[in-house]
Amino acid sequence: MPGPGSPEEMSSFSTPPKEDQHIEDGAQVVQPLSVMPSAHHLEEFASSSTLHGISHIFHHGHYTTYNFLWTMAFLASLGFLFYVYNDRMEFYFQYPHATKLEEETVHSMIFPAVTICNVNLLRFSELSGQDLYWAGEFLGFLDSSDKIVAPQKADAEVVKVLSQKLQQSKGERNLPFDFGELYNRAGHQMDQMLIKCRFGSESCNTSDFKTLALHPATGNTEDLGAYVQNGFCADLVW
Repeated sequence: MPGPGSPEEMSSFSTPPKEDQHIEDGAQVVQPLSVMPSAHHLEEFASSSTLHGISHIFHHGHYTTYNFLWTMAFLASLGFLFYVYNDRMEFYFQYPHATKLEEETVHSMIFPAVTICNVNLLRFSELSGQDLYWAGEFLGFLDSSDKIVAPQKADAEVVKVLSQKLQQSKGERNLPFDFGELYNRAGHQMDQMLIKCRFGSESCNTSDFKTLALHPATGNTEDLGAYVQNGFCADLVW
């Protein structure tokens, strides 16, 4: 049996187990492999990328002033891009709008077409007994039996006046009657309708108006159509 100081015994204690040696050797091989491929792949990506300037930043070799300047330019461009993008997005969500006004002073204006109409056919206060007898049914005051048509909500004073005028008509029924004279006399007049008239800096009055139609029986209604069939219309002539 070998002694305690024999070479065989010393070699058995100084040599580590094969399993432990394999783990340490494996750790020495794996550790550099986890770091080196990442930098290599980043350089390959930068060299093949279409992003301008990145290939000058991630370059194989020592990091020089040239690479530093490209890095600063790239970061400045990227920062400016995000600044503009953020500014435009904020501007968009403000929903801005622009209103443009132009003022122009003119000394003379084009005069428009002005027509004033009164849809009331005749003035009730101007009707006589003869008018009521001959035109009462046409105006809606009398029925076919020459009796006063009084609605439920009719003004009692109006009904009273109609009755008085109808009594007066008994002595006037044989007198000549002319619808044209009726409309000229009892129709609305411009001097009673016009309160104030002004165009631009000039004033106008009733003499500036020309009567267009009093009624289809006595006037021209081609320009205004059926609208003037129920009243008086006058056109302002400038």
